[in-house]
Amino acid sequence: MTVNTFYGWCVFAMYLPFLAVVLILCHYGVLRLRWRVLRRGFCPSALALGMAFQFMQVFHRPSMVHVIEEKQKEDADQDDQGGPDSPQKHLHRQLRRIRHGQHVERLQVKL
Repeated sequence: MTVNTFYGWCVFAMYLPFLAVVLILCHYGVLRLRWRVLRRGFCPSALALGMAFQFMQVFHRPSMVHVIEEKQKEDADQDDQGGPDSPQKHLHRQLRRIRHGQHVERLQVKL
């Protein structure tokens, strides 16, 4: 492998993140177009696209993983009434954490 070939592969590797962004935007556009034609199935929104890019930020800046986790915990822990959690809400919150692949030490039902 010559130096020029190695240099070429390194330059190509620097374009991979930009290529990934372009592919995500193209995929989003195709899904959006398909939804407009068929009016059924997945309806991509700007919010969904923003969430995809927020999670891509973790690969670019790994220190942001803690910020994103805290945002998710904050959204999950908010209670509209401000009072203590009902046993049903607490159990549903634990089940949601399991579905999202988060670690739950023990399922608890508060009485």
